[in-house]
Amino acid sequence: MYNIPKAELGRKTIHYTAVLIPLIYYFFLEKDPAAIILLIISIGMLIAEVLRMTVPFCRSLYMRLFGDMTRPHEHANHLTGATYLFIGSLLVVYLFPKDIAVVAMLFNMVGDPTACLVGMAFGKIKLSRSKTLEGTLAFIIASLIVTWWIPGAPLHVKLIGAVVAGGLEHITWRLDDNLVIPSVSALVMYFLI
Repeated sequence: MYNIPKAELGRKTIHYTAVLIPLIYYFFLEKDPAAIILLIISIGMLIAEVLRMTVPFCRSLYMRLFGDMTRPHEHANHLTGATYLFIGSLLVVYLFPKDIAVVAMLFNMVGDPTACLVGMAFGKIKLSRSKTLEGTLAFIIASLIVTWWIPGAPLHVKLIGAVVAGGLEHITWRLDDNLVIPSVSALVMYFLI
């Protein structure tokens, strides 16, 4: 693809694969079992993160397996985006009705990587930092396409949620967007409904 590093493509592939989380939740699990599974996975991820940060062998193994796909700040003593993705999923599953949680997770797991890829490949109009208008529009359109079939949130609520989620990418956060995007967009949609 146009000017997209191979490592970024790998990272986005993992991001897209994470759609299994909301799909499995929507079609096969109720709220409590899903929250328990996500809690167990999140705790496991946090333990792995601590080992990666403190045990040289674990850090070396991690860098050998995933080093090319991680951001520079994730190499140091910071949690990776994958860990934040599971924690963000846990929060929305636990706090919100199923339809809203699934929509918010899909915004993050499809809209976010689509925005990045489109922005890197075709983005010309900068809106902030490395974010482009083209990427933001791709975020919103992809989010609406991937959530059209979910009945619990009307289209206008999804649209506002997608615009909010896409806009969150333009704000500099101390927290990872994998935590912020689903949590804030779910909260906005919850209050709109």
